[in-house]
Amino acid sequence: MQVPAEPGSSHAWGTERSIPTPGELSFRLLVDAVQDYAIFLISASGEVLTWNLGAHRIKGYTPDEIIGNHFSVFYPAEDRDAGLPERLLEKARREGRVEHEGWRVRKDGTRFWADVVITALRDETGETVAFAKVTRDLTERRAAEDQQRALVAEQRARAAAEEALLARDRFLSIAAHELKTPVTSLRLAAESLFRAKTSGRLTEDRLSSSLQRMITATQRLGLLLNELLDVARLSSGALPYDPEPTDVVALIREALSQYSELAEARRIRLVSAPESAWVQADPRRLEQALTNVIDNAVKFSADSEPVDVSISEDEQGVAIDVVDRGIGLGSEGAERIFEAFGRAPNAEHVPGMGLGLYIARQMVARHGGTIEAMPRQDGPGARFVIRIPRRSAEP
Repeated sequence: MQVPAEPGSSHAWGTERSIPTPGELSFRLLVDAVQDYAIFLISASGEVLTWNLGAHRIKGYTPDEIIGNHFSVFYPAEDRDAGLPERLLEKARREGRVEHEGWRVRKDGTRFWADVVITALRDETGETVAFAKVTRDLTERRAAEDQQRALVAEQRARAAAEEALLARDRFLSIAAHELKTPVTSLRLAAESLFRAKTSGRLTEDRLSSSLQRMITATQRLGLLLNELLDVARLSSGALPYDPEPTDVVALIREALSQYSELAEARRIRLVSAPESAWVQADPRRLEQALTNVIDNAVKFSADSEPVDVSISEDEQGVAIDVVDRGIGLGSEGAERIFEAFGRAPNAEHVPGMGLGLYIARQMVARHGGTIEAMPRQDGPGARFVIRIPRRSAEP
């Protein structure tokens, strides 16, 4: 016989069968009374078989309106077109259970965010005869989570903006300090020339000395401006990169020969290298990275201490070691020195804007390589290791 729905009840079991046992009836009454969850059965092909108060409250349908309809009516059109309801049933049939979070649609067309669990109900032969479907409305929780994410994003954006302002102020302070030195030297040399000329005491030696000071100052200005320009290009992604087969050994030999007088004074030594070591690289950018690292080693070394450069290679690529015998990195300097305007804590007294090693790391990264710094193992100083992947065979 058919078990009739009680007057006012939103459940509908609607099938011909024997009178339920007290336990079955208690379970039905329990399910029907739940209002925070939509709990109902759907057939093996997806038609709604039962409906409880929670389903009515969450989805808006009465039993008469929904029982017999396919459960895909609860899904947005784009999910129905993509076959999501059928895929969920198939997964539940195959695995016994499936859980899914996503948008669902109420009777009035509004959407809500739901957590859905579909469980396959099997007979004694293992055949899936129906599915139990439990839906929980998580719209409020999702809104709270979205609000929290938006708050976190806003806090991060504010922190980033504050950090950018601090970086700008730090940049202006460092740039002004570093640019002041060559500008002052240039001004003093020009004033000295002017006074000597107007007083009639301008000698060849004084002229040569003043001109040399002016040349040195303008060279320093040029280096500083080029560093700032490179940083701007790196930040905007506008720095040209034109890789070609490049012999790292020849590149380093050429770089050292370009300032042979400095190399002799500071004893910059190429202590070991193969005949050649080929990689795919932009020779100008790679030379700039290598020169920046060597210049850094020279700057932090005493005049009489050597800077050793060595080159090795294996199947993966080429490694360049630069070892100085200067003041070292300090306890927290190994990563800080590669940041823009970063200086090791024990190097504040050494002139510089802290851009050379930052630019070097960015250049090396463009080649798919790495650069790291570490204390020198057998005494004071630092060791820099640059690794460039091969990426091409020797031409």
